[in-house]
Amino acid sequence: MAMSSNYLCATLKETFRRSPFKFANTKVPHAGLGDSISPIKEVPEEEEVPNDPVNIQIPFIESALSASRLRGKNTNVYYEYIQLSQGISQGRLEVVKDFLNHHPDSVDEWINLYETPLLKACACGKPEIVKELLRRMTPEQMLPKMSQNASYHTPLTVVAVSGNMEIAEALVAKNPKLLEIPGINGQIPVVVAVENTQMEMARYLYSRTPVQVLLDQDGYHGSLLFLNAIFYKMLDIALDLFNMSRRLAVTKHLQIESIPIIVLASKPDLFPGGCYHGPLTRFIYSWIQVKLPTLPQPSRLNRDHQNTLMGRLLKGLSKWTGIDEVYRLKVMHLQAKKLLRGISEETLALGLKERSETVDEALLFAVRYGNVDFLVEMIKNNSELLWSTRTSSSSTLFLLAVEFRQEKVFSLLYGLDDRKYLLLADKDCDGNGVLHLAGFPSPPSKLSSVVGAPLQLQRELQWFKEVERIAPEIEKERVNTEEQTPIEIFTKEHQGLRQEAEKWMKDTAMSCSLVAALIVTVTFAAVFTVPGGTDDNSKGKPFHLDDRRFIIFIVSDLISCFASCTSVLIFLGILTARYSFDDFLVFLPTKMIAGLSILFVSIAAMLIAFSSALFTMMGKEGKWIVAPTILFACLPALLFVLLQYPLLKEMIFSTYGKGIFNRNMKCWA
Repeated sequence: MAMSSNYLCATLKETFRRSPFKFANTKVPHAGLGDSISPIKEVPEEEEVPNDPVNIQIPFIESALSASRLRGKNTNVYYEYIQLSQGISQGRLEVVKDFLNHHPDSVDEWINLYETPLLKACACGKPEIVKELLRRMTPEQMLPKMSQNASYHTPLTVVAVSGNMEIAEALVAKNPKLLEIPGINGQIPVVVAVENTQMEMARYLYSRTPVQVLLDQDGYHGSLLFLNAIFYKMLDIALDLFNMSRRLAVTKHLQIESIPIIVLASKPDLFPGGCYHGPLTRFIYSWIQVKLPTLPQPSRLNRDHQNTLMGRLLKGLSKWTGIDEVYRLKVMHLQAKKLLRGISEETLALGLKERSETVDEALLFAVRYGNVDFLVEMIKNNSELLWSTRTSSSSTLFLLAVEFRQEKVFSLLYGLDDRKYLLLADKDCDGNGVLHLAGFPSPPSKLSSVVGAPLQLQRELQWFKEVERIAPEIEKERVNTEEQTPIEIFTKEHQGLRQEAEKWMKDTAMSCSLVAALIVTVTFAAVFTVPGGTDDNSKGKPFHLDDRRFIIFIVSDLISCFASCTSVLIFLGILTARYSFDDFLVFLPTKMIAGLSILFVSIAAMLIAFSSALFTMMGKEGKWIVAPTILFACLPALLFVLLQYPLLKEMIFSTYGKGIFNRNMKCWA
């Protein structure tokens, strides 16, 4: 029984690790036109073509061409279309017209292995040539040809990649049927446009694509469009699709691996909680008023109005001030919230089996990616989702938050009542409690975001201590299936990181103590070699003792000397520390913060002493040297700040900041 449980655990864990952003479960080509199965023109009549088009056709053609080459014949079966192909590539409309006037049947022929004239003109982005070709073609000639039951790129799917609106409008006006025909990868043009982030093109095609096309085949194209619209942040399309068919958001299609609700759960950057704003951005965000856009998008008349001088000035001003970006960000957040509220209401109608396949999995992905907004909205509408478990290990959402080190999700515990103790009392299939999970290392993606091995170990200790503080007392002594306590797991799993952190601390302390020792040597000698010399008749009294600049020299030299001595002692204390795990929580970071801060004071005071000594020696005649000296003296201090301040700031905030957990979380469920 235990063996079966472990097997199930491993299998489902592997399932959980899959990416929520892999939408199709069949292999399709993702390259350009050259990857499609190309049509083969007929070889000379004296050669007989075998019947098998897949395994025999290509080698046979190569053999026939080799034979023709030996007889001195032209082997390029598309040679007659070279002039037309070059004319399209170079955008020479007159050349194309002249060729088509003499060869009118060439308008829909294959001019190379992969393209017809229309496909090539669309791929090259030549609107004039496209319009000329359309004038000569019937709507049926625009449809993709078939060869060996394999479809090719359509003109509209080619244009959907590049986003050329002028060509797209001409194609749709000539034959709207192109909106419904998939390309070689099985995707209709609007999906192709979304996947290539052509927003204007996507909205144009979506507003003209028949609804029935999106809902046919159990909503295959609609589901695929829904997934991509969420992933590429075109939420106006996603909202419109949701209003059209609400079940698309929570229903899994057999040919698609992911579900819209899972993609939404895996995109925390769509919500305010997943974005970081600076002070100015926060002010603009709270002040600005937005209106959700509606489909269809503005017409060409409105776009032309935006290209006026006043329109360009307003657009440039909003872009320069950052208002434009904040406006789009707030619109996206409001759209995501509206979509999430609708999906949350829709999940209430799902049965237990349907919910376990969609909603529960979406909650797990929300925990994995730290999507707090998604979790709060879903659980507020249905509080029983709070007890959703990961099937492979029967872990609650908050145990998963510890495993994936999602501090924002874990902080939601503080907004619960006594239920939090029940939620933390669970175990996974290996017998690991919440404190065991805190003892295992963080995922590499989370740990790499912290600078330096000491701060990484400090972050691990902060997690372990916080979970230890809030977890039931019995968790400290509980053993898992391998008879390990949480502290034993933490010590074993973080031994390598501790050694790396110790080496980093010692190397940094050694380098800094060397610099501080040099400063001590220089400043100690400088105080006895006073600028301007001494008066032997006055028992060695300095000449400039009454000069204010000389007093500044003496004071700053003393400060530099004493600060250097202090920093040397602090760095020696770091070198001789015992380097236990608990030392990395506060003790060692505090010493490093003090050592670096005092060393900066020492360097700054040394530069002031040097400058004041120089001003004292030069006297009134050396006023010209004041400005350059101050400028050059500031450079080393500024360089020290630029190089060491990021580390110093990170250490200060990590050690004495408000912490990564929000213990003041209000009740939310």
